[in-house]
Amino acid sequence: MANKLLTLAYNELKKKKYDAYYLSLSNENLYEFTKNVDNYLVELTGFTGDTGALLITNEKSYLYVDGRFTIQAKREINDKSIKIVEINKNSEKIKDIVSRLKKNSKIALNPKTESINQVLAINEECKKKSLKLVYDISFLSNELSKAKKNSFNLTSAPLFLLERPYVGEDTKKKIYKLLSFVGEIINGKSDFYYATSNLEEIAYLTNLRYRFCDIAAHGVLFDSFLIVNRKKSILYIKDYLEEKAFKYINNSNIVIKGLEDFYTDLKKISKNNQVYIDKRINNYYIYKCLNLKSNCLIDSPLYEPMSIKGDVEIKNIRKSNILDGIVMTKALYKLKKVFCDKGKDKEKFNDEYSVKVFVDNLRRKVGKKCYLCESFETIVAYKENSAICHYIPKKSKSKKISSNSILLIDSGANYLFGTTDITRTISLYSDKNKIPDKIKMHYTLVLKSMINLSKVIFSYGLTGSEIDIMAREDLYKKYLDFNHGTGHGIGYISNVHEGPNRIGPGINNNYEKNVMQAYQVTSNEPGLYFEGKYGIRIENDLLTVPKRSNEFGDFLSFETLTLCPYDRDLIDKKYLDNETIDFLNTYNKRIYKLLSKHLSDEERKWLKKETREV
Repeated sequence: MANKLLTLAYNELKKKKYDAYYLSLSNENLYEFTKNVDNYLVELTGFTGDTGALLITNEKSYLYVDGRFTIQAKREINDKSIKIVEINKNSEKIKDIVSRLKKNSKIALNPKTESINQVLAINEECKKKSLKLVYDISFLSNELSKAKKNSFNLTSAPLFLLERPYVGEDTKKKIYKLLSFVGEIINGKSDFYYATSNLEEIAYLTNLRYRFCDIAAHGVLFDSFLIVNRKKSILYIKDYLEEKAFKYINNSNIVIKGLEDFYTDLKKISKNNQVYIDKRINNYYIYKCLNLKSNCLIDSPLYEPMSIKGDVEIKNIRKSNILDGIVMTKALYKLKKVFCDKGKDKEKFNDEYSVKVFVDNLRRKVGKKCYLCESFETIVAYKENSAICHYIPKKSKSKKISSNSILLIDSGANYLFGTTDITRTISLYSDKNKIPDKIKMHYTLVLKSMINLSKVIFSYGLTGSEIDIMAREDLYKKYLDFNHGTGHGIGYISNVHEGPNRIGPGINNNYEKNVMQAYQVTSNEPGLYFEGKYGIRIENDLLTVPKRSNEFGDFLSFETLTLCPYDRDLIDKKYLDNETIDFLNTYNKRIYKLLSKHLSDEERKWLKKETREV
């Protein structure tokens, strides 16, 4: 039986004479981590994952998720009127949506929460089947607003300036470069505007971030729009700037206005000027606001400059990973002592949520003034919950932990020095002899998969999809696999998931040419998941670095940035070859060298034992 809000949605379809309404888990900025206040999928379906879409038809709905969220969706969706559809490619999802509608049907969507590319693709498929696409911003708006009313703190927060010790280039230089790149794309037209709603681009260009991220909706990134021009630019925000940041922005020839002015200004500017926008990262309503639409769609030239880190950024990123290594080493030491060695404080870690709070607080304590916020909500998953890729424990509903299974922790932070992302899976068995051989085999295969990718040397020109096989080869030999990408790009004090670099099978819908570039940071996170039993994932962050150039080309390799021991109790040496063991031993020596001086005597002794030669 459908919930009240979904029943209202079915009624509104009939009232507006729509045959279907399509709703993505998104907002006007199309940012990956949708704010709770904008998350209507959870109200309509009960699904709490951070990626998904819903097709509502007459008395039947279809929830679209990718492989990361299938198990979670099955667990959370009890409504028989909602069918879960697992589709990993956007093009296949659009075809599936259209296939569920009859000829001459009318389908509506919100143009403010769908990308230009998405709407153009849906419209193209609709034409093939003679479907009519309608744009409706107000569908269920009153009821959805009631559901969210007074539920969230929407107060503004201060924005601060990342100064020269943290970034390599100032805003004026970045905007000048951007406009020069756009000028090349459009064959040198003298005066034009570039508009963006992409939060990563805006943070990158302005060097602004949230100061107090606990009340910020997107971590360090802030709700905003930006229109840039050679003479004057306009930044649209709801927040306020610290004094130093305000002077800096003013000196960068940028005017500050409210969010509500963006669409109105865009319409005015486009009447007499050409405004260029990226069709992948801006919502369709922005496109509809442009008066001169011909040739206004381009691919943003910022993708690669944002992903390729400069000397200042790389130096700082290494610092941030040392901080994160200290945090996670302390956390693992404590958890192993409590559960495996029957230490005190077990009552403090009686469930997943308490471990989550412990890890988050430890980051604040170790990071001190350098810590800004988590880079995403910390994942702590015990036993069968670890088979859910993005499982996040809730205070009121969290699994009890005991000493007879494994625990997965996937976490990270935004520091003043950079963004981190790390996953470790550990044994909590009090008796090591009772760890099932199968778990040890699966853990070791995942570890070997991660090391295989970490030590690869490859020729420049290869994409992340082409080198992905290095991570999966040993799993394939055992007829095993994992249903998500192997690695994602990581921003700099920004979005923890940031392209164009990506390692995984197939082609990235947003970045077709994801050639791996030197000085990009990419995660490396293979895994194995067994529904109802357990899941294993291990993740390090990698920096792509030049290896050698000769008559055969330019060769690249990876530097492992993450510093944290693996669980020796789960390693079965018989599945490792000598080359992998050598790589592991070298990594362990480096961990001890860089982290040991930051630990207590007891923690140092434990780390020495954990990083001894395999």
